[in-house]
Amino acid sequence: MRILIVLLLVLGSVSLWTNSIFSFEGMPIQYYGNDVYGMGMGETGLGDLHRINTNYSNPANIVTANKVIFSTALGMGYMWYLDEYDRGYRDDGLCLPYFSIVVPIGNHKFAFSFNSTLSGNVENQQLRQWEDINYTEINRISSEIYKAGIIYGLKNKYLNFGLSIDYYIGHRIHYWMLDFDGIYLIDTKYEIDKSFNNPGFSLGVNKKIGAFSFGLTYSSKVDLSGDTEFKYGHPPYTDTLSTDVEDLFQIPEQVGFGASLEILERYKTSLDLIYENWKDTDLYDKSTIKVALGISYDPLSGYGKWYEQIPIRAGGYLRELPFEKNNKPIYEKAVTLGTSIPLKTPSKKIDLGFKYLYRGNLNDNGVRDKSIMFYIGITGFDIFAKRLKKIDHRDIPEAEK
Repeated sequence: MRILIVLLLVLGSVSLWTNSIFSFEGMPIQYYGNDVYGMGMGETGLGDLHRINTNYSNPANIVTANKVIFSTALGMGYMWYLDEYDRGYRDDGLCLPYFSIVVPIGNHKFAFSFNSTLSGNVENQQLRQWEDINYTEINRISSEIYKAGIIYGLKNKYLNFGLSIDYYIGHRIHYWMLDFDGIYLIDTKYEIDKSFNNPGFSLGVNKKIGAFSFGLTYSSKVDLSGDTEFKYGHPPYTDTLSTDVEDLFQIPEQVGFGASLEILERYKTSLDLIYENWKDTDLYDKSTIKVALGISYDPLSGYGKWYEQIPIRAGGYLRELPFEKNNKPIYEKAVTLGTSIPLKTPSKKIDLGFKYLYRGNLNDNGVRDKSIMFYIGITGFDIFAKRLKKIDHRDIPEAEK
C-alpha cells in the first residue's frame, strides 16, 4: 500500500498547469528547485544549512537530512492577462512542482527527485471576420520540461559535496485552428508536436561556519533531441509527418550562489544569485540573472506566547526572461510570504507559501500577466518507517498502602 502511494505521488508530480501570456515567445515559467519553505522566503535556499533543506537544485543540500525525508508540494492560484488595448481575462492554475525522497546512510546521502524545470501554457481565442464570414481563431501552446535526478551527497567537516545525474524530458505542442461554427466552410487544424529528452548533471557544495552558511552549484548545458510531428486536418485530407531532429531545445549552463545568516537563533536572512548562460545556446542571444532575498523568523519551540511561536517568512525576487516581446526585455517580479505548521517532531512539518507575481510591462511589451499562487508543502513524512508496536507485557505497579 505504501509503495502504491509513492507511485501515485510520483505520477501526480508530473502534472503541471501554470500559464503565462508570454508562452508564445518561449517558456516563461521556471522552477528553480525551491521547497515551499524557500518559496515563502523570496525563493531562496541554495545555501541555507540552518534547517532540513529539500532544495536540491544544490545537490549538496541533501546533507541536511539525518533520516529518511519525503517532500512534495501543491500549488494553486489565479492568473490575470491584460494587453495594451485593455483586453484581458482570468485563468486558473494548478501545479505539483516537485517530489523528492532522501535516504541517509551515515555521512553518505542518497536521493531521488522529480520536478518541473520550464513550462509555458496558454490558449488564445479571437473572433475574426473576413468579408461576411465570422470565424474563431484558436491558438494554443502547451510546453513542459521535467527533470529527474539521482543524487549523491557526502557530509564532510571541511566542505559538503553533492552530485546529481539528471535526465530531462519534455514537449512543446503548438495547436492552431480556424473554427467556422457550422457554416459551409470546413474547419482547418494544424499541430506541431515536439518531444525531446537527454541527460545532464549538476554539482554542488556547501558549508556552515557558525551562524553563516553558503552554497555553490553548477548545472551543465544540455542539448535536447527528439521527434517532431506535423499534423494537419482539412477534411477530407488529414496527415501526420514525423522526423527526428537534434537540438530541439537547449537547457542553459547555470551557476548559482546562496548565502544564509542566522541572527540570535530566531532570525535569518538569505540571498540567492543565479546566472543562466542562455547566450551560449542557439535559442537566445543574452544571458540572465535572478536575484532573490528573504528573511525569516523561526521561534524556539515552547518559548513565548502563542503568537510568538508562529514562524514567519517573507521575501522577493527579480528575474529577467531570456527572450523579448516587442524587442523589449521582459522582467518578472514577485513578493512572497510563508509560515509553517510544526508537527510532532522537528523533521515533520507542513509549510505554507504565498506568491504575488507580476510579469511584463504594458508600455514596453504590450501585454502583461500577474498571478497569485498559494503553496502547501509537506516535509519529513517517512512513509517507509514502521510504527512502533507497543504490545509487550508491562507490569503495572500497585498503589502504595
